[in-house]
Amino acid sequence: MKSHWTIHKGTRIFIADFSHYSSDAAGVQAEADHISHLLQQEPPESVLSIANVDGTFANDKTMRSLMNLVPITNKYVKTRCVVGVRGFRKHLLAGFTRLTGRAQFKIFDTMEEALDFLAGLR
Repeated sequence: MKSHWTIHKGTRIFIADFSHYSSDAAGVQAEADHISHLLQQEPPESVLSIANVDGTFANDKTMRSLMNLVPITNKYVKTRCVVGVRGFRKHLLAGFTRLTGRAQFKIFDTMEEALDFLAGLR
């Protein structure tokens, strides 16, 4: 699985790496299962997270995987960022946020911008 922890400027950040799955719903689901397992090992409201969705397309099955993941991870994630969302997909993210409740995403153009933002929260 691609999702992992990293340290950026002394801050521990979780990268939920859904990048380049194209329309592979099984791959997205496997990654979501991996993420769920990893984050449930963390204290509540302690995780700074970046979701990288670059190169992955929204369809019924991939969105269902993500919608099922967010309520599980909401308990553990303090702040969420997302990279890889451009154009009309930003509107899809707004709709996704409404459907999943508490999950609010800060959108960044690059991974470096998102990492710097989260590292600045210390």
